[in-house]
Amino acid sequence: MRSLFVFCLLCLPVTSLLSAERPSDRMVDSQGYPLDDPEYDEIRNWHDQEKRGLALFRKKDYARAYKTLAEPARHGFKRAQHSLALMHINGNGVDKNILVGIALLGLAAESGDRKLEREYDKAVKALPEKYQQPVRDQTQYYIARYGMDVQGITCSSVKRYQSNLKDMLCLKIPGEYRTWEWAP
Repeated sequence: MRSLFVFCLLCLPVTSLLSAERPSDRMVDSQGYPLDDPEYDEIRNWHDQEKRGLALFRKKDYARAYKTLAEPARHGFKRAQHSLALMHINGNGVDKNILVGIALLGLAAESGDRKLEREYDKAVKALPEKYQQPVRDQTQYYIARYGMDVQGITCSSVKRYQSNLKDMLCLKIPGEYRTWEWAP
């Protein structure tokens, strides 16, 4: 097997081997997006906006956090969607609306994060029965507008460095996606 590999390398012109760009030669940001590719600039801006909004959320500056997180949330960013769900449930920075908050929680849980899925299921079951189906329907409405498939989001569970703990990592794939105004 090794001799076959050496033979194939010898068959290629030396100039093509020297000029070939290796994936490790590209500079990438903290999310793994190439810095030299303008196709990722808008995604990087939404990611940065999400980080700023989450910082405002942690500082309990809810009015500014809501405005900052709404844009990444409408483009499918799950942490932004989860934070907005909590703001609706608790009435932080917006009028309290538990039904909308739980539906947005379902939108964030679409990522496959088991903790969010359990949180959503528990919240729906805690509602009076007459509200459970309308909340599930509203969740599907949000998923149809701001969900992973329609906004080009992929999520996977990633193990933390030197730990057994895992985090949900969601990335946006560049492309043309229909966008809707954020209107929960």
